[in-house]
Amino acid sequence: MSCMNMRGGTRPAAVVVAAAVCLAWASIAGAADAGAETVLPKFGGELRLRGEAFDNVLDLSDRYDDAYQYWRMRYRFWADATPREGLRLYFRFGNEYRMGVYGGAASVRDAESRVSLDNGWAELSDAQRGLALRFGRMDLNFGEGLLICDGTPADGSSSAYFDAIRGTWRRGELAVDLFTAKLTDEGFGTPARDEDLHGLYAKRREFEAYALYRFKRGATVFQDGKAWAVPSPRQRTAALGARWAHLPETGWRAAVEGAYQVGRFEDDPLAAPGDEANARRGYGGYARVGAVGDCYWHPSIEFGGLYLSGDDPGTARYEGWDDFYGEWPKWSDLLIYTFLDCTTRVGGDPARPDDAGAWNNLTLLWVEGRADLASKLAVTLRGSLVGAPEATGPGGGHNRGLLMAGRVDWTRWRGVAVQALGEYFSPESYYSGLGGYHDSAWYSRVQIVTTF
Repeated sequence: MSCMNMRGGTRPAAVVVAAAVCLAWASIAGAADAGAETVLPKFGGELRLRGEAFDNVLDLSDRYDDAYQYWRMRYRFWADATPREGLRLYFRFGNEYRMGVYGGAASVRDAESRVSLDNGWAELSDAQRGLALRFGRMDLNFGEGLLICDGTPADGSSSAYFDAIRGTWRRGELAVDLFTAKLTDEGFGTPARDEDLHGLYAKRREFEAYALYRFKRGATVFQDGKAWAVPSPRQRTAALGARWAHLPETGWRAAVEGAYQVGRFEDDPLAAPGDEANARRGYGGYARVGAVGDCYWHPSIEFGGLYLSGDDPGTARYEGWDDFYGEWPKWSDLLIYTFLDCTTRVGGDPARPDDAGAWNNLTLLWVEGRADLASKLAVTLRGSLVGAPEATGPGGGHNRGLLMAGRVDWTRWRGVAVQALGEYFSPESYYSGLGGYHDSAWYSRVQIVTTF
């Protein structure tokens, strides 16, 4: 969603400046009313230029030339104000657009002359009671982002916000969050699906536990003025999970998380409410363990594994994992594109799609090494064996393939971060029947980010 729709290069900037002036005035006036010392708002921003290139990531085939190269520019400006004790206001405006045209689409997020409200929330707090209430447009990120991280998965890395209400209670080392979010609503005149999220998340020291519930349904199809079908499956999913993480800067490190899901996955919107074919039973989790050396090179090694259930075609119910809002490239920037394509993701059965780029029916076993080769220069190498619990791919096998990745991070100057990333995927038996081809794919990215 966008905050405004303007044309021209100066009007969006004028709106951002006007918002900043309003925040400054609110802080001064609020402090004066309270008889407190004036606290001016804090301002900051970010510019990111990212170049991406890939080949075969969607079809895993050399039969068609689908190589793609482009640049993406994202800019953000934020303002943070505390007009009085117990009240905080935060706004972040931003935009991302693509420099390079593919398939007639020249923009990733918004047109170049358009500014979006990426964050905009107010928080009321009572420090003595440990209570806080935040409402508006905000980022939500829990744990390592397995289930809650990306609220806008369809726009890549442009934004990740939720339109939400979040209440927090803190007592000593215990923190409890209760939140609800509206992602989309068909009732506002758009063909978007109706989608809602409700959650309870508790954390104490290294242990976390949560209960989540999501409802979503596809856009209703109208004929002769009457609603008659919902082409995308209705999904009602409840997830119960827990996480334990011991992640110091140096020494041994470990993390484990798992969740069990129950609910409804209705391919047929006219099916009877008690039909077992609409039941959902999913489960997934990960575990990783490693160590980081306390020396100049900071060498580290990590071993890890991931399991996300897939739908068993031999049962009436649906066992596929629902990753809620974990549809960001946590496990691989390359594979997120492969999973975007229904043909390679669910064996060519478009009747049972999850979301674009959804992690589902996936196993990973990886080993990762990292070292600081020079001051502020880190190199990371990872090798992963990729599989599928259910052999529902066109090749009929459980082995998705071998994934190799390398990343270089350079943070030599304050406020500037440079990164280069490359991935190579060699598909195996899960994809071997895909159009008679199962050729290797690669993905590369280079970016520079400056913050102020």
